[in-house]
Amino acid sequence: MTTGSRDVVIVGGGIVACLSGYLLGRRGYKVTILEADSLGSHASGFAFGGLDPLTGIGLPEPLLDFSLWCFVRHRSLARELHEATGIDVGFELRDRLNLAFNNEETKVLKDQIDWMKDVGGFTVEWVNNAEARRLEPQVSGEITGALYQRSPGALEPYRFILAAMRAAERYGVEMLQRRAIGLISDGDRVTGVTLESGTIDAGIVVLAMGPWTGLASEWCGVDIPVTPLKGQILRLRTLHDPLKMAVNYAHSYVATKSDGLIWAGTTEEETGFDDSLNSAARDSIMADFLKMIPGMTDAELLQQTACLRPLSADGLPIVDKVTGWENLYVSTGAGRKGILWSTGMAHALFEMIDEGAVDVIGAEHLKLDRFPEKV
Repeated sequence: MTTGSRDVVIVGGGIVACLSGYLLGRRGYKVTILEADSLGSHASGFAFGGLDPLTGIGLPEPLLDFSLWCFVRHRSLARELHEATGIDVGFELRDRLNLAFNNEETKVLKDQIDWMKDVGGFTVEWVNNAEARRLEPQVSGEITGALYQRSPGALEPYRFILAAMRAAERYGVEMLQRRAIGLISDGDRVTGVTLESGTIDAGIVVLAMGPWTGLASEWCGVDIPVTPLKGQILRLRTLHDPLKMAVNYAHSYVATKSDGLIWAGTTEEETGFDDSLNSAARDSIMADFLKMIPGMTDAELLQQTACLRPLSADGLPIVDKVTGWENLYVSTGAGRKGILWSTGMAHALFEMIDEGAVDVIGAEHLKLDRFPEKV
């Protein structure tokens, strides 16, 4: 069976796909999103939802300006989606402590302040043990100090993706629960997508399949270096007071979320497409959680989740027209920062398709051709 033609078919139903569909649909494009499972059933729906443009891979170079653009857009988009759908995505400004437990960790964090302090819109400073515990009394008394950030943001990822899709639907964007298995082409033009049962015609195709995007390399004959990075998160209940702010240590974090639960994470596991839960991850997260917040030994584990994030070969996102193709695009690879970077990735893709040029600041660093072609 052949499904009717669409201006744009987006393969994958994560947050980048839904936001891109919203922007394209609003401009008048007839858009279909293909999702093999269900809305928010993978990384986009299970993420923690932190929006910190000052920490993580690619910072300060080359993606500081891009990350700041994404953060600013989140602030306006939260209002925009709420007005369009009535869904509150939970955007908030949330102070953060990044803990150090020894002199070496202290030096690393203090070195970061040298460039962070010059970023407009944020206040970043070093606080000693006593000052950190005044700000958040439940942090460990063993810390040597902390980097104190005022104020990065956070939101609720599942609400965010739901609002983006509902807003897109107002402009005729549809999501079909179909699994794509290949592309249909005529020379250097893609003309549609092959599904497990049938096909769908398309004027433009976007590959936004999260960690599965790398599998599409065989479809288009171009290496898209993206692999899965598994992350697990714990949701816990405690009788202690809610945390006043997010608390981070190394790659781990803990915060009280809007559901009243403590969310603690995360792992970085390269296990292919295995998204099963395991006790080793649970124990590792709990160890870091109790190192940061040692008084919460009463915390009761209610849920453990796992998802597969799309990680590019250099850890930075990919948004570009696929090399050698006239109308095939790719948007993926954001790793742990997919929620933050989703706004910039979606806008860059939209501008690429609609205008042929991208105005999103820093998006020139997201090109696919930065990776060497495989021999």
